[in-house]
Amino acid sequence: MRKLLLSTAVVAAMASVSFAGQAAESATLAVTGTITPATCDVSLSSATVEFGNIPASTLTTDVTEKLGSEVTLSVDCDAPAATAVQVTDNRAASAMTSTDFKNEMNIIFSDSGIVNVFGLGTDSAQGKVGALFLAITDATADGTANTNLLSSTDKAAWTASTISVTQPFQLQNNGYYAQAADANATAPAALSKSTYTIASLVTLKKADKYPTGEAVKLDGNVTFSVVYL
Repeated sequence: MRKLLLSTAVVAAMASVSFAGQAAESATLAVTGTITPATCDVSLSSATVEFGNIPASTLTTDVTEKLGSEVTLSVDCDAPAATAVQVTDNRAASAMTSTDFKNEMNIIFSDSGIVNVFGLGTDSAQGKVGALFLAITDATADGTANTNLLSSTDKAAWTASTISVTQPFQLQNNGYYAQAADANATAPAALSKSTYTIASLVTLKKADKYPTGEAVKLDGNVTFSVVYL
């Protein structure tokens, strides 16, 4: 509604200017909108995964891994609808590359797996703070546990996977995720409510890789958006 009112005000203002300068014999009004099969809301059980204070003295090895608390992502629709969740890394510029992992953490990281790396921001010397990994460990479809996950990079072709706590599915930047009705399904199911349990893990560098005597902030930031299919 706010967008519609704003557009109307702009059209009216332009019409006033036109009449003030010269007569206009016609004016065009554009009416836009999208009819969706349902209205869906996406929410997180917590908007922040807090790792607290990490003493630099504990970062004694080339790489240190720390698990974050799990969060639940919920998609609630007012009617059954086929939807997906798009994941966007808002710190993608600071995501570590294969070269970064080798030089900064002495890790050989495959180019194929680098799509699963999310950024954690940069320090005062513009060094990449570390790497964030996100994974789905559990899901429910309309209140029932569901292990059938679909993933896609274009919303056209979907790949089926089975998820569990011992077999989590790693997320990637700009990926799309949905739930399937069964293991043989190749398209997202129409659901009123779907939930995803998301686990997080960060990898940090050795203390001497960071600016000396400074506090370094972990600054990961990821957006989850509901997409209608």
